[in-house]
Amino acid sequence: MGKVIRFPSDGGEEREEGREEGSRRLSQEEFLALVEPFRDGLKKLYPTQVEDILGIAGFGERNGKECFVMGVLIWQHQKQPGPIASTFLAVFVNDKLEKVSFLEAKNNYWDWRLMIETYQTRFNTKEMFKELQRLREEVLSGNLPT
Repeated sequence: MGKVIRFPSDGGEEREEGREEGSRRLSQEEFLALVEPFRDGLKKLYPTQVEDILGIAGFGERNGKECFVMGVLIWQHQKQPGPIASTFLAVFVNDKLEKVSFLEAKNNYWDWRLMIETYQTRFNTKEMFKELQRLREEVLSGNLPT
């Protein structure tokens, strides 16, 4: 792991040395703008499984045309009666879903561990993953802030 340093020009956010300076945290509006492309992308990647997205909690970073997003997705399976909660990592390019990996899935197109390693030079993936684990606990326990 690289040395963690502060960059005062971006609000003092901690970042690993060597990570590109162009990445920044997504605003809530930017995150919400990715919900429809996420829904469309999931329906294309998993046409026999995903009926609809019922809810999402997450966060991400943007670096140029790429966004790296993590969160918890509540979705409806086409063949199961109740909603399903899935923890995910996703990469968007030009606001289009390019890669997604679910932590609970046995078979993924992309391995979430490899995604964290691969994108760590462009995004703060390891720190984001720690935040994802906290978010997952909050969502599954129902203790989300209102």
